[in-house]
Amino acid sequence: MATGWNRDYVCRDITQGWKIWQEAFVKNYDPSVLPSVTYLLYEIKWNYRRRPWQRWINSAGGEHAEMCFLEDIYKKLRCDPSVNCSITCYMSWSPCGDCCHEIIDLLKKMPNLSLDIYVARLYWHKEENNRQGLRDLENFRVSVQIMDLPDYNYCWRTFVDDEDKYEDDYWPSHFAPWIQLYSLELQSILQGIPSCLKISSGENQTPVFSLRVDEHQKRALASANPY
Repeated sequence: MATGWNRDYVCRDITQGWKIWQEAFVKNYDPSVLPSVTYLLYEIKWNYRRRPWQRWINSAGGEHAEMCFLEDIYKKLRCDPSVNCSITCYMSWSPCGDCCHEIIDLLKKMPNLSLDIYVARLYWHKEENNRQGLRDLENFRVSVQIMDLPDYNYCWRTFVDDEDKYEDDYWPSHFAPWIQLYSLELQSILQGIPSCLKISSGENQTPVFSLRVDEHQKRALASANPY
């Protein structure tokens, strides 16, 4: 993977304007499936502006969506790296370990920038480089959380194209088991305990999720109390 966020990256949009298609959001943010493309919705709020700035990016152009996001942020904020602003990202996959460190590199250069990341699922969650990357983000003032139902509803109302929208709100209650599974696994990552989530998926097959927790993991996860 290429490194360095201050260069040009190519990502492909599939909509006109800054809103994502309904079908793309429903397909890519469903935590019970494993799409091959990463979508990243983000919102920038400045302390002196009432209206936030919103956009979406995907990785269909070959580069990781996070790299396109960092390039975009750098272009917007480089004129005044001391500006106070907050960014919230809603990602279909969590960032890989390399992208986590690229995010940290940008934050080091912009100390007044705060970042919160919400993810629908965890990317190659058993690979130690990715697990360590998420821990490094948390240790560097970045909040990483699994998207819950209010987050899905907020994204639906904020980022999804409302043309012919078939419902005003989006509360996919059937996502709840996967939200809980990924939340438990994220807690195991952040606490540095072994993975408890197993995902089995063959070609053209529906993924099968299972949770295996020993006594040590139970105690550690219980102390975290994600719910």
